[in-house]
Amino acid sequence: MRNLRSSAAFVAAAVVAGGLALATPAVADPDAGAFRQLVGVGSDTTQDVLNALAGDTVNGISYATTAVKATSGARIASYDAIEPGTGSTASKITTRTGGPSFARPNGSGAGRKALTKSLTGESWPDGTGVAITNQVDFGRSSGAPSGSGSALTFVPMARDAVGVAVRGSGLDTLTVKQLHDIYNGRLTTVNGQTVHPKIPQKNSGTRNFFLNAIGLTDDQLASSVQVVQENQGNAALTEDGAVVPFSVGSWIAQNNGVSPDYTKTSVANGGHLASIQFDGDTGGTSPVTTVNGKLKPVTDYYENATFGRDVYNVIPTRELDTTSIFFDQDLYDIFVTSGSHTAALASDDSEKVIASFGFVNEPYNGFINLTNKHVRQGGLEGSGIDTSVPAAPTLKTTVGDASLKLSWTPSSIVPALPVTDYRVTLKGADGAVVATKDLAASATSYSFTGLANGTYTATVTANNLSGASPEATSTGAVKYTSKTTATAATTAYGKTPKVAVTVAGSHGVTASGKVTVKEGSTTLGTGTLDASGKVTIGLSNHLKVATHSLSVSYAGSAGLNASSTTVSLKITKATASVATSAPATVSHTAKAKVTVKVTATGTTPTGTVRIYEGSKVIATGTLSSGKVTITLPKLAKGKHTLHAFYAGSSTVNSKTGANFTIKST
Repeated sequence: MRNLRSSAAFVAAAVVAGGLALATPAVADPDAGAFRQLVGVGSDTTQDVLNALAGDTVNGISYATTAVKATSGARIASYDAIEPGTGSTASKITTRTGGPSFARPNGSGAGRKALTKSLTGESWPDGTGVAITNQVDFGRSSGAPSGSGSALTFVPMARDAVGVAVRGSGLDTLTVKQLHDIYNGRLTTVNGQTVHPKIPQKNSGTRNFFLNAIGLTDDQLASSVQVVQENQGNAALTEDGAVVPFSVGSWIAQNNGVSPDYTKTSVANGGHLASIQFDGDTGGTSPVTTVNGKLKPVTDYYENATFGRDVYNVIPTRELDTTSIFFDQDLYDIFVTSGSHTAALASDDSEKVIASFGFVNEPYNGFINLTNKHVRQGGLEGSGIDTSVPAAPTLKTTVGDASLKLSWTPSSIVPALPVTDYRVTLKGADGAVVATKDLAASATSYSFTGLANGTYTATVTANNLSGASPEATSTGAVKYTSKTTATAATTAYGKTPKVAVTVAGSHGVTASGKVTVKEGSTTLGTGTLDASGKVTIGLSNHLKVATHSLSVSYAGSAGLNASSTTVSLKITKATASVATSAPATVSHTAKAKVTVKVTATGTTPTGTVRIYEGSKVIATGTLSSGKVTITLPKLAKGKHTLHAFYAGSSTVNSKTGANFTIKST
């Protein structure tokens, strides 16, 4: 049973009043050790109604018989924005058996940030905190997303409104312009009453909503505006002229005795909700009315576009997607209304509870379809979060007999938030989705089978917590399969390398059409299959000396799918021939000239030629158009046995020429 904040506060006050040095007893929310499956944190505005919907006791009223449950029996656990009983904003909570103790998220923004860090595994609330991975399942939020994105779905639960709680009769009716000027410091007196503006704490959804409603930002607030804990009239309305934004639902629930009381003392001292004169109106509209001694919402105020607001339960989008590997049936059962599926929170019993806490029930309770304007999506929240999505994977499709296999390579660009899954989708020629599948981050392929013949478009996205990558897309037709095989013999540079290709069709279909040989993105040759499905494709005789990895692709035909293979082609250096022309005799006082010609099939050799006598180099020269004439040094009298040596090049092997003799006289 949930202990009451009001009763624990009474105990604490009594201890202080009596001068006793007793510690305030620990208050669990829910009971210590009573861990539940679905943990929610965040908004002060909706904490009490979620506590009630969780089946706990709120302000002495037990809601055990109307506790919401998933089909599996799973229940929610709603942890307060501040510590029940003590009002401490520095207390910690533990939400799982054996889980970490972590700072209590105080406010809508804090709840969304804690949910974000539960997903990312980062430390909460900052780098000096603790990792809270999988410790939070949903965030309570009275505000809309703070940033763009689709990671979080804001599932509407009910309608609330932001009112302005004041103390002093001179503040009975206020305009939006007056509120704007009060909070930026331009207006300090209204109807002779000095105003003392207050504002809820940072991360409060009410704070952010109110500032937006009156056209201000945090940076534009006057320095004199005092920060208070949201929805606590006793602490805020301490003097005449006090002004503070307040959840109307919370005001109603506290004053009707449904929620723990933080406000009634201020009401006894003159605190009340001001009427707001909306733009274009001649008078003010009160947020509440009294029926049979109880406060009730004024529908016109709640539906006003400026001060009326939806309150949400924020859930990771992927966990509400029935096709996702992260789909959570328990969350779906409790929070989502779709088609014939009604959220547990939208049951008759639940909506009676919701109404009792000062909120207005709406037919869109639990909607997640973005075509409804009340449904919102937003990105991960918190400072320093890289919200970039992955780059698209590289997609390859292989179309088979009534099947389509997708294979992909992850992008080399790795985002800060890692890939969590891949989504593959198949659409028919009319654009209708034929099938979709979500796969683990480790997956690199998926096959759709049992397909009818026709044209299909397949897409793959790499997803992380921030969203989906651009689509990698491929369109192809389902036909019979073909199999391409290829061989290539080792070939010397200068000779024409050849790739012999055979394409075999299944189901007795003879392959016909075009075959292309590529290296990387460069086309080296093409050919057309003969009547037996074969072709030999000659390539350039000047391919680089190396081992080439070639792709051989069959383009397909009316009856067969495309197919491809790879083949290794080794290009070796050409074999050189060395011919020498030299005089038989030369005077020992003259220098003989030797002409050397180097040839090779299909190429003209380049490079250096050396003339040796034995192992000694006596002259060198450089080929030009495959020839060089080299002048020898003077030779001593006698017979000299010489030979030419071609040193080779990047495309031609070295070669030693035959011996020749020159007699020096």
